[in-house]
Amino acid sequence: MQLHTRIWRSAYVGWTAGAIWALYKLPEFARRAIGRPEPDDRTRTHDRAARLGLRCALSLRGVLIKTCQAVATRSDMFPPPFVERMKQCHDAVPPKAFEEVRLAVERELGRPLDEVFAEFSTEPVAAASLAQVHRARLLDGTPVAVKVQYPDIEDIVATDLANLRRLCRIYEHFDPQPMELLPLLTELTTHLGYELDFVREADSADRVRELFADDAFVVVPAIYREFSTSRLLTMEFVDGIKPDDKARLEAAGIDPGEVVQNLMHIYVRMILAASFFQADPHPGNLFIRPNEIVLMDFGLAKELPEGFGLGLFELMFSMMTLNEAAMVRAFRELGFATRTGDSDTFVRIARRMMSRSKTGTFEGEFTEEMTDELFEAIREDPVVTVPSDFVLVGRVFGLLSGIAHTLGHRANVLAAMGATTG
Repeated sequence: MQLHTRIWRSAYVGWTAGAIWALYKLPEFARRAIGRPEPDDRTRTHDRAARLGLRCALSLRGVLIKTCQAVATRSDMFPPPFVERMKQCHDAVPPKAFEEVRLAVERELGRPLDEVFAEFSTEPVAAASLAQVHRARLLDGTPVAVKVQYPDIEDIVATDLANLRRLCRIYEHFDPQPMELLPLLTELTTHLGYELDFVREADSADRVRELFADDAFVVVPAIYREFSTSRLLTMEFVDGIKPDDKARLEAAGIDPGEVVQNLMHIYVRMILAASFFQADPHPGNLFIRPNEIVLMDFGLAKELPEGFGLGLFELMFSMMTLNEAAMVRAFRELGFATRTGDSDTFVRIARRMMSRSKTGTFEGEFTEEMTDELFEAIREDPVVTVPSDFVLVGRVFGLLSGIAHTLGHRANVLAAMGATTG
């Protein structure tokens, strides 16, 4: 990355951070000067601040897109206007020029493009913040998808993370708050490291494929290792119907209820049985074909800590049976902790979650509304530690619940567990 680009990115991020700080602090100073109390509702201020951050991310792209997406998943830390605004930060960006892509591919493979590929599309089928994907055909005629990391992305990542880390330290030094930002940035840094390592992604794909070797309906595209590196991933080309497209599924003779059942089987097996899962199951990373579900994009595949699956099962079962002692034990086993050590906090959180169901009890489905209620309760109670793994798993089940409702069904985790173990 050129020096002037690095300076521009740093200056824009710094200006945005200053503007957001001023939105909150200048009115606060004025209120103190005239003796007015703090307002109960800061929705407008939160929304204006979120819009400034979103505008900066959409202008600079790169890591800032990923940062906004991370904020959108952490409703336990950020107010609703931030979460809702950042959900608009789609991971789709203008693609790089084909000449840049061609040079990147040839550099990684160490030979000209036409010595490896009989065809290579000049237009990408997808472009995101870290890489883009092109359709191609190997010399033997095999259709493949080639995922190419942007040539300058490592410099952009390093610059943006340094800027964000500097701002977090300044914020926490001069304006200590209950919300700690540096741990969130550390988590983001770890996830970016996963997504930038295509060898790790290929290993994760192979691991998931092996996990479902006895499930014929689960398809993980094959990886062509001889044409892949840490910055280039060549894989089997697959397509299909998006899992939330009910009309196309039914037109193809595919039962939406069976799709929901199979999706739940897949993720329950990964999360609760194997403790290793693809943590980003949005509709763009899943394809449905007759009698098949295709899993793609294992950049954010994660190993869960030992005992996590058991703790999650205990939490669900305790909420279903209204066993408060078991609820407290499950939250602690999952890694939650309170500032005061007060176990009643966990009971209140569980009750808030269950209040979003029609019956007031947990019925086996982690809906997005339930997880939102969980994180709203966490913001209001003195919870110090919220395990990032739980946030990711909660988001996964929330996304699956959304897909299921779109298809006219329910994503029941406990029912899927029974089907999986049975």
